[in-house]
Amino acid sequence: MNKNKINTFFWLICLPMFALSFISCISDNQGGAATPGPAPAAVNYSKTLLVIGDDRSGSTNDIRKLTEDDYKDLFTAVSEKGGGAVAVGLIGNPQMQNREPYLLTLKTLENLQPYDPKDTHLTLSQKSKIKLENERRNAGNKRTLQANAGEISVFVDSVILPNVINYRPSGIDHTNLDDAISRINILVNEPGYQSYGRIIVVFVSDGQNQPGNGVWPIQSRLTHSKASVYLVGWETGTNCFGVQAIENFSNKEGLIDYIKNL
Repeated sequence: MNKNKINTFFWLICLPMFALSFISCISDNQGGAATPGPAPAAVNYSKTLLVIGDDRSGSTNDIRKLTEDDYKDLFTAVSEKGGGAVAVGLIGNPQMQNREPYLLTLKTLENLQPYDPKDTHLTLSQKSKIKLENERRNAGNKRTLQANAGEISVFVDSVILPNVINYRPSGIDHTNLDDAISRINILVNEPGYQSYGRIIVVFVSDGQNQPGNGVWPIQSRLTHSKASVYLVGWETGTNCFGVQAIENFSNKEGLIDYIKNL
């Protein structure tokens, strides 16, 4: 067999193989372009009610108080977990109009629909539909977080700062924990919060109930089967809490980190 015949035979064998490989590559690329990308990470958003009892009376001077930034961090954590509501109850001897908890309702986030792009039970059009819907929800959630951030900033700067952080007693400085716990108990048991995934109540207080002359046992009770109570600086008994869980923290940083990572 001469050289020309060998070359001709070689190309007759190889050309079909090259053609098949080229067609296969094109087919793979086209299929990849149409297939939805990886499924979004499943995030289970749920509503949270966070209520903070902030004791600003003179007996708590040894406890490091929550700052504007601390409040914004805590409220932002609630927003990022799905939204819901945040409230602050001032503990001390405030004026009558300042004794009800200050409340801010946060817009809620939409859960994404988890799916597996490799699920053979879903058609390509079904996967694409889910992907587009999740992209729409993601965009909406980003707008919601931005809106909540603005509401939180205004709430802290115009309500919490002048009325709580810069608190001045109405007359004699004392600590009426009975009144504060009673009002917080009414709030957490309102019907509108019963469907919430989390009920969190924080007390930044030494737990000394001094409604007048001397220290008195706390008579009020905070009861809720789903609520968790987190205490910072608390030095007395916890019989006044009939809740799901009670956690003690030695400082506010531990509390903030814990709530952020719930």
